[in-house]
Amino acid sequence: MSDALEGFTTEELLKIKQGDVSGLSTEKLNILKSILSQSIGGMMEPQAAPAPALAQPLPEAPTQRLRSIGQGVTMGAADEMEARLRASITGEDYGKVLSEIQGKMKAYQAQAPLEALGYEALGGVGSAAALTAATGGTAAPLTGPRMAASVAPLVRALAGTSALGGAQGGITGFMTGEGDFAARAARVPSSTMMGAAIAPVVQAGFMGVGKVTDMALDAARRLAGGRGGKAAEAEIQRLAGETGLTTDEIVQRIANGEILAENQTLLAAVRGLYTQGGKASTTIQGALSTRPDTLRKEALTDMQQKLVSGLNPTFVGPRPQNENVLRFYRSTNDEARALENKAYKDSYGTGGIIGQDLLVSLKDALQRSPTAIADINAIYTAQTGKKPFFSFDKDGNIVFAKAPTLEDAEVVRRGIQTSIDSAFTSGKGGVGSALKPVENALRDAIDSSSPRLAATRAEASQLRSARDAFKEGRTIFSKSADEVQIMMEDMASNPGAVNAFRAGAMDAIRNQMGSGRAKSMMGVLASPETKQGAILRTIYPGDELDGILTRIGTAAQSQAAKNKVLGGSDTASSIMQAARTGSTITADELASAATGSPMAAFRVVSKMLGESNKGMSEQDRQRVAQILISEDPEIVRKALRDESGMARLQQAVAAGARMLGKTVPYGASYIGATAPRPIYGQ
Repeated sequence: MSDALEGFTTEELLKIKQGDVSGLSTEKLNILKSILSQSIGGMMEPQAAPAPALAQPLPEAPTQRLRSIGQGVTMGAADEMEARLRASITGEDYGKVLSEIQGKMKAYQAQAPLEALGYEALGGVGSAAALTAATGGTAAPLTGPRMAASVAPLVRALAGTSALGGAQGGITGFMTGEGDFAARAARVPSSTMMGAAIAPVVQAGFMGVGKVTDMALDAARRLAGGRGGKAAEAEIQRLAGETGLTTDEIVQRIANGEILAENQTLLAAVRGLYTQGGKASTTIQGALSTRPDTLRKEALTDMQQKLVSGLNPTFVGPRPQNENVLRFYRSTNDEARALENKAYKDSYGTGGIIGQDLLVSLKDALQRSPTAIADINAIYTAQTGKKPFFSFDKDGNIVFAKAPTLEDAEVVRRGIQTSIDSAFTSGKGGVGSALKPVENALRDAIDSSSPRLAATRAEASQLRSARDAFKEGRTIFSKSADEVQIMMEDMASNPGAVNAFRAGAMDAIRNQMGSGRAKSMMGVLASPETKQGAILRTIYPGDELDGILTRIGTAAQSQAAKNKVLGGSDTASSIMQAARTGSTITADELASAATGSPMAAFRVVSKMLGESNKGMSEQDRQRVAQILISEDPEIVRKALRDESGMARLQQAVAAGARMLGKTVPYGASYIGATAPRPIYGQ
């Protein structure tokens, strides 16, 4: 017995005497057990004898929960890290500290093996979870497959999990070993194999349970929400992903008047769906055949509302669709002329007999413009139906047949202005230049005599400017964009002229639309690089420009989609997209194939090999087509993102299953790497 005790230190023997065996290694605990058995056997008497104190059950070892968790987190290195830290701080012998820590942990493991193992596994899971969280779930292969589009990524993910589990197992086996480097290294191969084998098996189990749960929740969600089939939803989300837009961006575009079927990046896919025939083809054709014309008319109506209504600010309500701009302008112009004539008459009625100053100016004007007398008399006779109110005596002096009125003075001014215009147009610019100061002087005298007539004339001048501006606007596309910009700047002080110019431009746009360019005109106006597009951006009211450009752009995009999808022959891209339609391998198909369904297995293999595009039923294709042509933002939003309570529960369960699948396998690989463990007392 004394030989057997030689391996114990004096300190250990004293503790054994006191009943404390928590610091002993497993080997020494077995030696002590053997000694106690021999002692009890040699002391057996016919009568019962009291057992020695050391033969009593060993005292309960203190729990080592935190240390066990630390072992799992550090893959078995926590005991040595703690011993190294304590030795550096307290000056204790590192070997003795390590022996004490390991002894307590072994006693705890022997007394409560499952509990100790559970805490160590929890630490292993915690380290995997921390790494996953720190990398945002991107640390491959920790991420594992969320739902593979084919079996290949699934196999790669499980292989990655196996590799990492093996690495963790090997490290754990080495760090939890005892003895020299060779003794520890001898544990690595078996520990590596255990970790590599256990981790993917556990992960696959969690994936299977997660998928079954997801399928049950998904079926309940669809039943409660009236949603389409899984294949249809997967196809819609695939197409939405190819746009490069977020769900919110797609929904906003739908609200602005667009539809997914007209998105430039999806035209080949939409044509692929259209060329397959059936209800989906009819649905797409019905929408794309009518939308371009409807959107074009809406854009024109909007333009007319903004470009024409300025001619008549008192107009209430939207402009009639396809209104004849020229007819509206002429009616507005006739109305303005009538108001102008009435204003002149009202001014004449309040002016009465002219004063001496205006009379002197009138005589001077008549004497200085003999060439204008014929025009003056012609206007006077036409306007009043009377004979001329003045004549010349033999000496050339003016003789009035009656006292001149304000209207008579205005007639003389107009006659002189008519002569000026005729002189310039007939090549007699000198005569026109000589008469202009005479007309200006008489006009100033009339305006001084009657401010009301002066205001009426100014309004009439603006009306004439508006008439000229309307005519210029009707020929706007014969001008350059720079020329139009200068004209708009020159008219900035005359809102009436600007409104008339815009109305004339609208008439020009209508003429362009009626000249066989209706289908292409929206595209021309939508581009800032074309002359027409640049001119529209120059003349259109700035606060309304973004809105009309959105309408025009939508109309142009709709026409382009119609041409691409409904016209022409199949192209390579549309054929390829048709082949891809419904090509995503769904969770239902994988799960069904895994449970032995031959049809599901056939579909999975066919899609993997690219030999089948029958992944969607007629009903699924119709559902996809309905979403693609939908003009309702909420319908599209619900198709792309289910926000119901059942959907949130499904997402939460799926997220939990993914996290468990990423972490628990590595806790299991830790357990495998540390097995087998001695059970204390056996």
